Amino acid sequence: MLKRLHLFSLLAFLFLLAACGSGAASQATPVPTPRPTPTQGITPTPTIPDVPSRMVFFQTSDHVKLGGLLYGQGKAVVICSHELRTTKVIWSVSGIPQRLATRGYEVLAYDFRGNGDSQGQPDVSQIAVDLNAAVTFARQQGATKIVLLGSSMGGTATLKVASGTRVDAVISLSAPQNFSITLSNADIKAISAPKLFINSENDDYASDTMHMYEAANAPKEIHMYPGAAHGTSIFDTDNATDLTQRILDFVTRYAPAG
Repeated sequence: MLKRLHLFSLLAFLFLLAACGSGAASQATPVPTPRPTPTQGITPTPTIPDVPSRMVFFQTSDHVKLGGLLYGQGKAVVICSHELRTTKVIWSVSGIPQRLATRGYEVLAYDFRGNGDSQGQPDVSQIAVDLNAAVTFARQQGATKIVLLGSSMGGTATLKVASGTRVDAVISLSAPQNFSITLSNADIKAISAPKLFINSENDDYASDTMHMYEAANAPKEIHMYPGAAHGTSIFDTDNATDLTQRILDFVTRYAPAG
């Protein structure tokens, strides 16, 4: 009888141990599920400086009244020429006038005739006449240094005017070599000012950009971005910060303000 009692006690003890072990296992802390590390995005372009502009008007040699916006003050003036079917606003959106103004430059972004605030009918055969009027206006206002910056057809006008007028630096974005005005290899060679040619590798006028760079005399620079963005559209790509810095560096190197 005593042996049976001991056996019964032993079995009850073993049963209790098994139950405790099962409970401990059921209360084990679960292993957390790994979470992927977030991918870092592209660093945003710094905010465009808040620089006021003032409206100005001037006349071409054939008596067409053109309108433009002036940013900043200074004797070193950068003149910005826009693309086809756009206005001077494309430059304020890019932030180039505002950033140059904070560095001591005066910037004139104007409208070709028949566009924006300019009078007359659109006439792409007169883009060099319009830009020459802007250059004359800047000099009448006391400019001692002039930089020409043009995009697409504005770049064609920029190169054409620079071939016959003394300026301090020239920057062309995605310019066709010919756009209703003749821009010969001789014109390109005649530009004595430092030249910066910029475009995208797959732009329609990429070959024009490379050809004009090869035809140009030193000092000259070229930079081709990946993709097919045209003109000021490059400011809407991941290359915006590089393009902005490249333009600012070129202007300040060859036409320092002050």
